[in-house]
Amino acid sequence: MKVLIAAPVTEWYDYCWKEFSDFLKAQKHDVFLVDNSKDEWFYEKVKSEGFDILRNGHMHRIRDMVTRDHNVIRQKVLDESYDYLLILDQDVIPPNDVVEQLIKHEKDVCAGLYFGSHPVLGELRVMPFAWVFSSGEIDWNNTGYLVDQEMWPGKLLKVAFTGMGCILISRKVLEKVEFRYSKEMDAWDDRWLGFDVWDKGFEFWCDTKVKCKHMYKNRVFDYHELKRQGRN
Repeated sequence: MKVLIAAPVTEWYDYCWKEFSDFLKAQKHDVFLVDNSKDEWFYEKVKSEGFDILRNGHMHRIRDMVTRDHNVIRQKVLDESYDYLLILDQDVIPPNDVVEQLIKHEKDVCAGLYFGSHPVLGELRVMPFAWVFSSGEIDWNNTGYLVDQEMWPGKLLKVAFTGMGCILISRKVLEKVEFRYSKEMDAWDDRWLGFDVWDKGFEFWCDTKVKCKHMYKNRVFDYHELKRQGRN
């Protein structure tokens, strides 16, 4: 199987670059990065370490920028005959054997699990970046977080969608699904990926044994402030 490991990257996440690059260097699969930093120095730093990296420019609206970069990655998969894409976020560090762990399930979409701060009932709580259809039926108005008994011990679960931080996606899906989002909804292209995966007749799975480190606590930017500035 020909697998591409890829991610948008930016100077904003330089604080966790060492951990992320160590993971990438441990892989036997091709790696491709798309830099959307405002300045040039981070691109030059990554390039000097021998990575295949494309400088794609900075944009005011972050969701526009990240969705654009995800589609650049998608096109590389299609153009260069890859069988699978492992799409990552720069601050998500999977186990080194993540490709082998996910690909063995033979699913068209299979994600690892990671956690982060989410607004729940008026406060920020550490919750999984994974959601299920609460009724068991496909209903996008009725989704909820995974609960403890679904996460511990780990198992393979059918989910509505996950965050984009660690997802293995087959070529078959990428031939039918482009990354997109809607400005009318407070959601990124991860939720829309889930919608389109199910809409096109595929299923979305998450292996909760594949737990990833999410290095969000040391961010040098405040995402909620960026939202207030209209940059999401």
